[in-house]
Amino acid sequence: MEANKSYYKNENTRTSYVEGNTVRKLSTAPDTWREEQYYEVPSPRRQERKQTKSLSGINFTSLLVLSVAIIATLYVCVEYLKIQSDVTQMNKSIVTLQKDLTTLTKENDAEYEMVNTAYDLDYVYHVAVEELGMVYPNKNTVITYESSDDDYVRHYEDIPQ
Repeated sequence: MEANKSYYKNENTRTSYVEGNTVRKLSTAPDTWREEQYYEVPSPRRQERKQTKSLSGINFTSLLVLSVAIIATLYVCVEYLKIQSDVTQMNKSIVTLQKDLTTLTKENDAEYEMVNTAYDLDYVYHVAVEELGMVYPNKNTVITYESSDDDYVRHYEDIPQ
C-alpha cells in the first residue's frame, strides 16, 4: 500500500523579486526553520462493475408489443416499396403509350394530308359536272325519313313513307 502512495513536495518559494536597499525581508525566520512538507495522494480505487440483468425493465408483454410493432413497420415499408415500384412501372408504361400515340397521330395526319393532296377536288367537280353531266340535287329530289332503328341503315329495304 505504501508503494501506491505518491508524495509531492510542497516548497514555499517566492516568485517575486524586489531590488534595492529599502526592501524589507518578509520572513525573519532562519532558512533552517522551513521544512519540506509532504502529503499523500490516495490512488484511485477500481470500482467493481455490477452485472446488469438482461432485459431489465422489459417484461414479456412489452417485448411482444415491441416485436409486433417492428413486424408491422417492416410490413408497411415493404408494401410501400411495392406500391412505389408499381407506380414507377405505370409511369413508364404511360410514357411509352404517349410516345406511341404521338407517333400514330403524326402518321395519321401525314396520311390525311397525302390523301387530301392526292385528289384535286376542283378537278373532280369539273369532271363530274362537265363530262358526266352530274348536278346538285334540288329540294324535291331529296327524300328524308326517320328510321325506327338509330343503330344502322339497311340499303336494300323499302323506304318508309
